[in-house]
Amino acid sequence: MPKIVLIGAGRMGHRFSQAIRQSGHELTMIFDPSETPWGVSAEPGLAAVHTRNFEDVLASDAEAYAICTTADLHVSTAAKLIKAGKKRLIVEKPVSQSVQEAIDLRALAHANGARIIVNHGRRYSANTQAIKDLDGDPRTGALRSVVIKMGGGSFGCVGTHWIDLCNNLFDGTPKRVFGVLSYDTPPDNRGAKFFDPGGTALLMYAGGKRAVLDLGDDIGIVASTEFIFEKGIVAWTSEGKTWSFRHRRPEDQDKSLTLYTLPLVDTPFETSPPDLIAYAIATIEDVFASAPTQSGMDQAIDTMEAFAAIHYAAREQRSVSLPLPDEEKKVVYAIP
Repeated sequence: MPKIVLIGAGRMGHRFSQAIRQSGHELTMIFDPSETPWGVSAEPGLAAVHTRNFEDVLASDAEAYAICTTADLHVSTAAKLIKAGKKRLIVEKPVSQSVQEAIDLRALAHANGARIIVNHGRRYSANTQAIKDLDGDPRTGALRSVVIKMGGGSFGCVGTHWIDLCNNLFDGTPKRVFGVLSYDTPPDNRGAKFFDPGGTALLMYAGGKRAVLDLGDDIGIVASTEFIFEKGIVAWTSEGKTWSFRHRRPEDQDKSLTLYTLPLVDTPFETSPPDLIAYAIATIEDVFASAPTQSGMDQAIDTMEAFAAIHYAAREQRSVSLPLPDEEKKVVYAIP
């Protein structure tokens, strides 16, 4: 039974502790500097494997290590593990607080033969794959636009999930980005050292494909998402409930896209509710796999660069091109 050490026992860390055990692995140690971290309070039996001494982690012989701290500690913790000879790491998203930190971590991992998986969970979601499978389907044509209306702010902690989803669906990073950040961002409940405003962003991908992300701090979490194809649309107003799928009739497939009066027909669209523990289990499978990573450092760096581009565009009050200038890759953002 492969052993896994968990670093960080907050709410997400506790989910990972469940994922480790549900996937048939052995949770041999939990490191958290708190005397009684949230995960141990929620499940007191975990106190038996809890340590507050990071040297215990470095001295352990586990096969994999899951880092579920806040983002400010991701890179430094991963670097210590890699330098200590650890070869399989899972890191919570976002992978870092700057693009350059992520690039440097990737280089360190490559130099030491380490495999890093970043928990952008929707890369493992059957729902995401279902959207990808529709891209180019005769009923819908190509996926052209994604509109995500989430609210609640937080472009770094929450928004990187949606950025990564769009990068995955459009198979690459945006070519140009425009962003406007919120002016009134409430204090972060993880502490005053964190500042993670929301806002609105337009991500322009190759071939005119685009995504609009509205994560403003001035609107509540009234979520909806639309995946808009040339000749159809998939949408949800509650991700865990029924999704709608509408598309042109077969006899209308070749008619002009400018015909507003053409009816769309409804077709059932099978989905499954989001499951954070299942996504965590998938990262564990990924870290132990021999195939190329599904959600590795390359994808995480692409997501961080698009995130940093939103901030850069907001400061400049104009659209910006990717790749970013080197000085912008070095900017550190106080993402929790």
